Amino acid sequence: MNMNRELIEKYCSNCCTEEELNSVLAWFEDSAGTPEGKSILLKIWDELPEEEGNAKADFDLLLGRIHHEINLTQSKKLLHISDQNLIKYKRRERFTRILTRAAAILLLPVLGFGLFMSVKYQSVKYGQSLANQAYNEVFSSVDAITRVTLPDSSKVWLNHRSTLKYPASFQGDSRMVELTGEGYFEVAHNKKVPFIVKAGEIQIKATGTEFNVMAYPGEDMIETSLINGQVELQKVRHDGKPIPMLQMRPAELAVFQTGNNEINIQTIPDDRYFSWKDGKLVFNNEPLEKVATKLSRWYNVDIEIIDPELLDLTYTGTFIDETLPQVMELLTLMSPISYSISKRQMISPGIFSKRKVILSHR
Repeated sequence: MNMNRELIEKYCSNCCTEEELNSVLAWFEDSAGTPEGKSILLKIWDELPEEEGNAKADFDLLLGRIHHEINLTQSKKLLHISDQNLIKYKRRERFTRILTRAAAILLLPVLGFGLFMSVKYQSVKYGQSLANQAYNEVFSSVDAITRVTLPDSSKVWLNHRSTLKYPASFQGDSRMVELTGEGYFEVAHNKKVPFIVKAGEIQIKATGTEFNVMAYPGEDMIETSLINGQVELQKVRHDGKPIPMLQMRPAELAVFQTGNNEINIQTIPDDRYFSWKDGKLVFNNEPLEKVATKLSRWYNVDIEIIDPELLDLTYTGTFIDETLPQVMELLTLMSPISYSISKRQMISPGIFSKRKVILSHR
């Protein structure tokens, strides 16, 4: 069959007939990876209208607005979706997975579109599972920083490989969102309705302030840095009830140890804890192990330090537009280390392993 923008838009608007739906899925399964298929998808991308009068629009801001508006519009329809339409939405999850595979071939343009689709239909899933309340979920990919505007006009920046779950509209006596990964929050002021970020075992409660939260899965600590205003850290009990732990002041960093529930308070000396939202990686006398952890997230690689004596090394520096090899070269100039970077290995068609960096003593 011939694929065109009109049919894709028809599919995205849930207006396809059953025959058209099956044809679209079959085309992505069989033809999207061919030279002809890639040419068609790139042509459709190029035909998308540009924003008039703003050729240099903030792409992250624009994408964040698209995420929110699409989720909000879709969420309003959730409670009225018939069983027949729900079947179509579930089938679209298969389409999203196929489109993600196409993204590996087409790189950035279709990757952005794939993220858009994933967010849109994730909201359907949550809307069906939670009574009378539709939820949206935004994913920031492995190589992007995503900006989202919430229903109350609060703004959130999501670091690489981070997820934010939030309701289509805030209701009740709190504005609660759930973070996995790292996020920078600019909270719209509302003293009567506090803003709460659930991050693993703790919650951060605010009314109108700026703060950064890092809560990646598998790590033994959750970091909260306060830029201005006030926030309250709360421990979440097994029954879900929050217990206040401390009030933070501006320029403070609170490190919560998940193993023993201890909190260490430090003074923020610079912007290293939230400079990532501006596209900068900042290190100030940080141990190599922590540097490696941040670099692995930033560049989506696995980093292994094979010589234990390297763990005592510390680094200070700022990286903005450097590639991974450039960063590695700079590290070798600063210390007695050598490195090797392995190529990606194909696991299955369209799926590749991460690159791996080996650090050793020189």
